[in-house]
Amino acid sequence: MKRLHLVLAALALGLVAASPLGAQTPATTPAAPVEKSELEAIVDQVKAKLRAGQETAEALAPELAALDALSAKLKGTDTAAAADALMTKASILIQVLDDEAAGRAIIEQVKANHADTKAAKDADRMLAMLDRAAKAKAVQATLVGTAAPELTFKWSSRDGLAKLSDLRGQVVVLDFWATWCGPCIRSFPQVREHVAHFKGAPVSFLGVTSIQGFVANLEAQKIDTKGDPAKEMSLMPAFMKAKDMTWDVVFSEQEVFNPDYGIMGIPYVAIIAPDGTVRHAGLHPGDPKADIAGKIEAILKEFNLPLPTQG
Repeated sequence: MKRLHLVLAALALGLVAASPLGAQTPATTPAAPVEKSELEAIVDQVKAKLRAGQETAEALAPELAALDALSAKLKGTDTAAAADALMTKASILIQVLDDEAAGRAIIEQVKANHADTKAAKDADRMLAMLDRAAKAKAVQATLVGTAAPELTFKWSSRDGLAKLSDLRGQVVVLDFWATWCGPCIRSFPQVREHVAHFKGAPVSFLGVTSIQGFVANLEAQKIDTKGDPAKEMSLMPAFMKAKDMTWDVVFSEQEVFNPDYGIMGIPYVAIIAPDGTVRHAGLHPGDPKADIAGKIEAILKEFNLPLPTQG
């Protein structure tokens, strides 16, 4: 799925700091506000095209050329801003056009030619993030068709549910999430629709989180629960009610960024067949292209299980 927020582009602009959890935190003010505004304008053009469905190399060629021109113009006068323009181009190549090789080449170019800039200092971190993402994709690829890694639960909104394998015989939709995750919460309406659609069918939707040390998006300020997991878990029923979560939620013993499932970012959906094998992994619950309902129905048909009653 294309990322309209362009995290790596924002990093290059100095607008946010990178985080392995996908969180965004304020960064320092850019050193060259005039040139940064020009760079921001190019990023805004890219975002507008993505919103319009113009996601091809041909469609984005003018913006990529503009970034090259901007970098060349600034090379002799503002090396930091020139490097930022190149890093922005790299992020578009990687995140939008899925051309990781070309993006990596530009990042290496920034490291070699703009060594004293912030962008160059961030380059190794960005390359490391790409390496971790590649490993996560590899795990996801090998996961499909194999037995689902077991999950054990510290707390469950469903009485008696202690582990994932307790749900063997049903289609299980695992939605990995956390209270601080804005995209997770924004996907709740889509999850709610799926839950309603499959009511009465042998399908379990399970929101999987883990102890985070705080609860966000329940009160005006986040609630500190560091060192007190019991308090954090006790707040979940109120959170579920406040967000109209009509599906079960569990706190897993395993971290929500579970390496066994190749999870680099959340929300992350995996669909488990009734025989306990993973059929789909790495889906976004808010993405219509993921066709989660269609995938569930295909599994129900395969196992001769009842489909949802259409009312």
